[in-house]
Amino acid sequence: MRVIVVPNGVDTNRFRPINRGKAIDWFEQKFCELDDDLNIIYVGRLSEEKGIVYLIESLKHLDEGKLFLAGKGPQEMLLRKIAEKFEGRVVFLGKVRHDDLPLIHNAMDVFVLPSIGMEGFSNSMLEALACGLPVVATPVGAAPEVIKPEMGIIVEPKNARAIADGIEKVRDLNRKRIHNIVKSNYSFEVVADIVFDLYHRVAGYPPESLCFASLFTPPYELSGVGMQVFQLSKTLISMKKCRVAILCGLGGEGIIDGVRLIKVRCVDGLLSRPVYSIAGILKITNIIKNYKFDIVDGRNWEGGLISVMAKRGGCKAIMSLRGEGAVGESPWKRSINKFIMQRVDCVTATDSKTAKMAEELFT
Repeated sequence: MRVIVVPNGVDTNRFRPINRGKAIDWFEQKFCELDDDLNIIYVGRLSEEKGIVYLIESLKHLDEGKLFLAGKGPQEMLLRKIAEKFEGRVVFLGKVRHDDLPLIHNAMDVFVLPSIGMEGFSNSMLEALACGLPVVATPVGAAPEVIKPEMGIIVEPKNARAIADGIEKVRDLNRKRIHNIVKSNYSFEVVADIVFDLYHRVAGYPPESLCFASLFTPPYELSGVGMQVFQLSKTLISMKKCRVAILCGLGGEGIIDGVRLIKVRCVDGLLSRPVYSIAGILKITNIIKNYKFDIVDGRNWEGGLISVMAKRGGCKAIMSLRGEGAVGESPWKRSINKFIMQRVDCVTATDSKTAKMAEELFT
């Protein structure tokens, strides 16, 4: 089986370069004073696999500058303790509103993604790039495929000095050029074209009705998977005139921005991935008795099981693996992914590393 790479997308109308003076004034009024010379931003979960310890330590090799960490996570207390020795040069912003990120990025000089494992295709990296922000990243997940020399640099993982050197090298890159590259390759309009063409090939005709099986959708803001599927759905509707539904577990309900959200419920109000799969299978089976979707695209294994059941009802089935963690290292996850991949019509992955991991399930 050949796993097809379909990258994440970004809203390049919202995430774009704007007047930096305006962004800096807004940031300083909302948060705190910026450094006069260099401001570095990380956005994401504060956890060990993100390698943030090495990012903080990189300040030892920079004569000036402040580091801003946006997000929450289990490593926060440790990171705060490490940051104490840098005497105010590390600022914890906490969880920030997604709507505020374009202004935050435009106030900064460099975005750093120092991950040491299981990154997948980083939405936060893509949003920073779309704002024209140069990026320093490690060779984890999709970063090596995305970052070109005119956009940033790839550095050795777990190496604070390499991060610092990378920051100095990319801080003055052309922000407008970075945005234009992202817009040409990763805007939701570009990704929607890729996805629709793929669905056309799988179905054998231009599909008129699509369903994504995704545990997460907005307003559940903790999930990049939910944001991706919702924005992609809106773009497919606006560009291709096709109907799109999302069979969701955590998120909204009804019709939002033209997207039909079909809620999967459970008795106790708690929804784990296995419960979502079981409830989703029952829901999709009932729906396609009267209405058959041309394509059902299951996000990760929990959505993939739903797409397999939809295929039995006459729909074409796709499973989309949303990063390396979706394939996983545990035997049970790899077994269930192999089971699904042997039964769907097509498998996609966000990046080449995830695709290679998926392909290896068949070797």
